[in-house]
Amino acid sequence: MSESDLVDHMIAYYVAGPANDLNIATRWYPYGELVLIIEDKFAVAVRKFGTKVRGKSKLAGTKFLDAMIAKGVWETKQNDFGGSMHQFQTDKFRAVVADMQANDPIVGKAKAEGPEYWDKAFAELVG
Repeated sequence: MSESDLVDHMIAYYVAGPANDLNIATRWYPYGELVLIIEDKFAVAVRKFGTKVRGKSKLAGTKFLDAMIAKGVWETKQNDFGGSMHQFQTDKFRAVVADMQANDPIVGKAKAEGPEYWDKAFAELVG
């Protein structure tokens, strides 16, 4: 399987469980700081699957963050210096995550096969 498959599984795993606990202070963040925050959230969430999976946390976290920004989960405004700032929108995040939990095919497969699905899938992806 490809790196893209691994990243997609990491995002699905995060959405299926750990994302339910995400809560970020509603202050304005520069994009780079959000990348670091979300990368760390992914690294912590997938650490039990080993270093090969954990090593892709920045890639998976950035892809997830970009998708969430595109869906309005982080309100975006331009600052006075030409950059963008982003503010977490808790209600939108919960709605987007619930939609992803209901419609993501990887999450659906994991629900059907049970908790052992993730161990097996990540082992195959990095094996």
